[in-house]
Amino acid sequence: METIIYHQMKYTFFFILGILLGCFPIKANQIVSPWRSCPSIVQAGDYMEILYDNIYEMPIDSVILEGPFNRVMLPVESVSIGRFEYDSFLSSVTNNKIQVKIPEDTPEELYNLVIKSAGETHISKKSVKVLKEYRNPHSFIHISDLHVSRQWVGSVDNGYAKELELLDKFIEVANIIHPDYIIVTGDLIHDYTRFNADSTGWKGTVVSGWEHRPLAEEKYKNLFEGANGFSGIYGFNAPVFSLPGNHDFYGMGKDDYRGKVAQWNRLMGKRVYGFSYADTRIIASDDFLGDPITDIPDKAPMSGLQGALLEQFFIDAGHGKLRIMAQHRHNRVDTDFINKHQINILLNGHSHTPKVNHIGTTPTLSVRSGVVCRSGEIINWEKRLGFFRIFYIDGNNFHYSPPLRFCKNPTAPYEELIMNLSLVYKKENNGTQTTNEALITNDLDMDLPNCRIRFVMKKGKYKVSEGTIYQVIKTPEYSVLDIDIDIAASDRKSIKVSKL
Repeated sequence: METIIYHQMKYTFFFILGILLGCFPIKANQIVSPWRSCPSIVQAGDYMEILYDNIYEMPIDSVILEGPFNRVMLPVESVSIGRFEYDSFLSSVTNNKIQVKIPEDTPEELYNLVIKSAGETHISKKSVKVLKEYRNPHSFIHISDLHVSRQWVGSVDNGYAKELELLDKFIEVANIIHPDYIIVTGDLIHDYTRFNADSTGWKGTVVSGWEHRPLAEEKYKNLFEGANGFSGIYGFNAPVFSLPGNHDFYGMGKDDYRGKVAQWNRLMGKRVYGFSYADTRIIASDDFLGDPITDIPDKAPMSGLQGALLEQFFIDAGHGKLRIMAQHRHNRVDTDFINKHQINILLNGHSHTPKVNHIGTTPTLSVRSGVVCRSGEIINWEKRLGFFRIFYIDGNNFHYSPPLRFCKNPTAPYEELIMNLSLVYKKENNGTQTTNEALITNDLDMDLPNCRIRFVMKKGKYKVSEGTIYQVIKTPEYSVLDIDIDIAASDRKSIKVSKL
């Protein structure tokens, strides 16, 4: 206990010192939920709850959704003032709970959430997915173990996370597939940084600790915002839900549980949570950062604080038709919990090799996807690197893909990567055209239903040669067409857009 207190005091001292010296560019977000780890999915016409840390207790002036092509003012139904806990281990709280209503005519989009209060503006990027209606069946993508930035390319000041090279290309693939949401089962960042690595991603110089850049803030900024022209998580067109793994901290000891959770809360928001997609219930747990006494035992990790939180989620939301649990470690499973709640799917990471087995009495599918982009996997790349899975949920039934490789050659330089799913526009897709054509090539050995292609055209009325126009977002300058289309395995399709 004395060691834990010492590490926490040391980290707190240097964190405060860093703020005073201007070393930490990112402060805790005042919009705690929806935010990085746990965005919101909401139907147009429904209500949404926001946890907001109103530090100076000032009036809420406005709440806004900002999309790339539209802006929606949200009616504020109520602002509750009190103590609203979102992490029971540290008793992390906010003091405002804001309820807003999504107007029924809001276009389907992944929006930035903006709160204006007393002259200040606070933004939670890509955190609210508005739907016309929930889909049944619906789909999600499972990925894991991104490890941004385990390996750093370039100088400390002007470099970037090597992992972004593959992540950027995977984002292109995921956006064509158009899942309803994405789940990342831990190890988003890495607790050390490797400079000047060799061609296999090893050797070089390894640094860690609060005194070494990139700081945790910089790692998360690379992860979400990208760097050096590569996209990060904010490049996805689907909401991304994530949870901690054993590498998701930076600048403190592995046994500094309070410091690690405080860092996650400050830079990610919620650590343990549940959410719903129609009649599907999804819960995210933490089997590495938190309470070492009751939440991280080998046999019953749901017997402690987070188990009580997730139990309450099921009480409040109901058990729905199908239940998904996401955790990081594949071999630390609370079978009593999954049996009690009849968990249908258990998503894991930690071990980077794809695998499927069944556990418990439901039985529960326990599944790993492999890794999309972790550096240092070149030796084992054939069985581990570049993989993801797609799940399709239909009421209380589901099916899922084998591990899919998004490119043929994940160890090649970025400019030489050959994609297994690609989209190429014949003309610039920037609102300057009245005709355009897109070619989709699917080299995956799997049919892909309900892919989505977006055309940004000059304002007008249009028709398409293939697929279905799902919606049109009209602006003073543009007509933005979202086209849904099915693409068979090992097939290609051309979609032409022209004026009526």
